Amino acid sequence: MRVVQVSAHYPPNFVSGGTLVPQRVARGMAERGHESWVYAGHLDADREPLSTWTESDGAGVEVRWIVTTPWTGWADPRNSENPDVAADFAGWLADVRPDVVHIHSLQTLGGGLVDAAKASGAAVVVTMHDFWWSCARQFLVDRDMRPCSLVVDCGGCACQVDHEWLLRRNTGLTAHLANADLVLAPSASAAQVLAANGVDPAILRVDENGVPDEVLDGVSVHAASRAADTPEGPLRLLFTGGADPMKGLPVLLEAARRLPASGWTLDLFGAGELPSGLPDAVVSRAPYRPEELREVLASHDVLVLPSVMRESHSIVTREALAAGLAVVCTDTLGPEEAVDDGRNGVVVPAGDAGALATALSRLVADPALVASMRAHSPAATLRRASDQVDGLASVYAELLGDREAGDDGPVASARAVQTAQDGLLRNVLFITGINGAPLRYRVQLAAEALRTRGATPLVRHYRDPELLELVDRADAVVLYRVPATYQTLELVERVRARPRVVPVLFDVDDLIVDPSLRGSVHGLDALSDAEQDLWWHGVERYRTTLEAADLYVGSTELLCERVGELTGLPTRRFSNGVGRAFAQVSERAAAAPRGAGPLRIGYFSGTTTHDADWAQVEPAVLEVMRARPDVELWLGGHLVPTPALDEMGERVRRQPMVPWYELPRLLRDVDVNLAPLVPGSVFNESKSAIKWLEAAMVGTPTIATPTQPFAEVIEHGRTGLLASGADEWATSLARLLDDDAERAAIGRRAGRHALLTLSPHRQAAVYESILRDAAQHVRDGGRERTVTWEPVADDEPLSAADAFVEPYPGIPSDGRKARIPGRARPTVDAVVRVYRTAGARGVVIKSIGAARRKIGL
Repeated sequence: MRVVQVSAHYPPNFVSGGTLVPQRVARGMAERGHESWVYAGHLDADREPLSTWTESDGAGVEVRWIVTTPWTGWADPRNSENPDVAADFAGWLADVRPDVVHIHSLQTLGGGLVDAAKASGAAVVVTMHDFWWSCARQFLVDRDMRPCSLVVDCGGCACQVDHEWLLRRNTGLTAHLANADLVLAPSASAAQVLAANGVDPAILRVDENGVPDEVLDGVSVHAASRAADTPEGPLRLLFTGGADPMKGLPVLLEAARRLPASGWTLDLFGAGELPSGLPDAVVSRAPYRPEELREVLASHDVLVLPSVMRESHSIVTREALAAGLAVVCTDTLGPEEAVDDGRNGVVVPAGDAGALATALSRLVADPALVASMRAHSPAATLRRASDQVDGLASVYAELLGDREAGDDGPVASARAVQTAQDGLLRNVLFITGINGAPLRYRVQLAAEALRTRGATPLVRHYRDPELLELVDRADAVVLYRVPATYQTLELVERVRARPRVVPVLFDVDDLIVDPSLRGSVHGLDALSDAEQDLWWHGVERYRTTLEAADLYVGSTELLCERVGELTGLPTRRFSNGVGRAFAQVSERAAAAPRGAGPLRIGYFSGTTTHDADWAQVEPAVLEVMRARPDVELWLGGHLVPTPALDEMGERVRRQPMVPWYELPRLLRDVDVNLAPLVPGSVFNESKSAIKWLEAAMVGTPTIATPTQPFAEVIEHGRTGLLASGADEWATSLARLLDDDAERAAIGRRAGRHALLTLSPHRQAAVYESILRDAAQHVRDGGRERTVTWEPVADDEPLSAADAFVEPYPGIPSDGRKARIPGRARPTVDAVVRVYRTAGARGVVIKSIGAARRKIGL
């Protein structure tokens, strides 16, 4: 094979862990008999920018250098888009004619090199050693050394210029990345972050960086010797991150000031001159040479890795564990894969000097705990560099084999077909029958997700007169919670009569399509008989619209199963996910400290049907509050508790309904969030885990009833707690209220899990798959299904005055609370809407009609 490695920097001009990897790969390919080249940026202020030359590295590799010194600044446009370098690269590739181009880093070279590599006819591999493709600063940390959102467009980080600049930059890079055949990540956690930021999971693999064989052989020791090797005397702490603040030196120095007066030492390798006022136990030492690593590790007990930057991998963590050290690291991805918190080390929040000091102080005070941690085998093993090179050679051969199979090979062909199918499903028309949170979660977030993939979705009310034209242009129609009307059913027939395949999907996130559940839905008892009849008439109308569709989309597994059994329709699941606007307001809320005051338990109800759910947990809450007189209970929204709560007096704080964008602040101010549901109810078992999701986004842990949706997202003790029965609820509440560290850790892990698995980019891939399946179902004759349901529909003429869809995101531009009270807001919106479409006379007519309905006329 003829193989090219591409690196923004390269030894000996620039030596780092990130540049040694492409060098090892290039030399390894040459050693295995392949023709090996490198194209690399060169930093030298004395050389003319863009000047080039080629030299042999003495190990069988030809290196083409190009000077890129002026464009190292993260804010420089040519750091990510450098057409002059791309042109040089394209010309050089024409001479080299490689079979494979493996791109390792592109800062200063620019994303255009991916296009040039693809145009050369080579297979294109991109390894993302850091997060440069979505973060201009590479490591998801802001200019104030605070960790940024792991999903860039769900945060508000100004990065190196501002947030809008970052999003424009990333849009350009995404277009280049479309020309990659394969994307590699150095760890599973990094791969998760890359996928959540838009890297196509279909072409994403993990390729862990290797350690030179001779280094690995030098540091490895047997687990049995680790415990026996525990020294007497002070705890010997080790830091190897140098002076770069991204590696957390300032945080570590602050933590060191809070440690006990004796019983420990701290060696800082490569830290340079230290500020005054530090304990005498803190010593700055010169950087060690690679051959000294074994000796350095052998003379310490604990490696401290206080990075504030996100680490895509961490070889030093794995080297330390292999050498028998315990490791204290921050929750910065790569190190966490190797450190099993509490077993072979400790994981603390990044940038939190207090938490780091607490963890280190605990180890100083407990030598037996340190010995136990050192005795445990590493949670992740070190990979040999030779194994990595062998693996890459196999990957290259696989890609070339695909191409030789014709039509770019089966993998590439399948991707091309999928892309073509997605191109035929760009104009998605969402028709909604409801506003509020259901509209936001099931429609607006789906539309937002699809826009990340270039689609052009529209959202309209089911009574909008423009639908008559819009359905004729749509590639797919999604009916969300639309009650059957004669007009809606006619629209569906209009879609079906079109000459091309246009699938019709129905979505509802509650089991309100099954009239047989009458009598088993909690919360309806407060309605009059006439009101209950009207409610169930609505269920029949929803069922009628569902039966007219080609495919059902549900938010939970049980919903999909039940609807499939009821109707025989194919079903697909689309979980309620994370929207950009909610993520951004949650990020701001989470960045602020919790409001001053006692510990708080929170329960927030968004509808009037949760009194029975609250009754499941109220006895446990009372038990915990009696035992802890300083604990408060915050109850939000529509809820009628039992009189038993009266004994708590002012410790029960009622919170009014607030707009969705103010909910994160409330959730942030409580310490434990409750999500009880009446067990055994099919209706409740079908409900999604939104209560967990919303609390997770601000780092507040949730205790929930173990229905399937909650059990799916909550790993008990890691991303939340699950409880059944009063005893378990009381025990779980006490556990979280009495342990600040566990409470915070569970909240952090929950937030990360929510963000990385349910980001708009991840959701987009799911929804595209649903649309493809729906279209294929229709092409395969799925509309020939026999329907036995007797339709139930009302006459609701299309009317612009009645076709209001709440704007999204709809957050006041000044960031303040809405000036109009929440209960009055819908009325004011309705008046404005009717006035715009029907004038003052229309307002009068609508007002009289509303008044007549209210008094029963």
